[in-house]
Amino acid sequence: MIRNVAALLLVTVGLGLVGAQLEVESEKTNVQPISRYFIHFVNDLSIPDLTVHCKTIDNDLGIHRSLKLGDDYQFNFNYNVLKPTVYWCKVDKPNAYIFFQCFWPEKNSTWLRDRCRDGDVGTCTWKFKDGGIYLRNNAANTDELVHTWINM
Repeated sequence: MIRNVAALLLVTVGLGLVGAQLEVESEKTNVQPISRYFIHFVNDLSIPDLTVHCKTIDNDLGIHRSLKLGDDYQFNFNYNVLKPTVYWCKVDKPNAYIFFQCFWPEKNSTWLRDRCRDGDVGTCTWKFKDGGIYLRNNAANTDELVHTWINM
């Protein structure tokens, strides 16, 4: 009986130390959550015309035609932790298209948040180039290839 009580005490103390360590680690890496996101689409194609159509399961943002070279179509929203939203977009250019998620909630990863973080807001800048669709990595100050065009 005494052996069982001693074992239970050791396990309890051990778990307390592990919990304290996890709490300290999370404080070291604690970053404020992003509550507002700005999504940008920039036409960096050598071809002048681009069409963008984005929507969620509940909201159609409409078709935006004829984005010329350098044009920036954008929208923004408040992030709702209780009902996170996925934004899907279809982008058409002459002879090619892409259908992709431009924003999604992340539970087990911070890949998108890490790239879009811009201070205390999220700024996700998708650039459409001849070689594919790039996401701006704000922290690294680079554009990363994420998708390639689907030829028609």
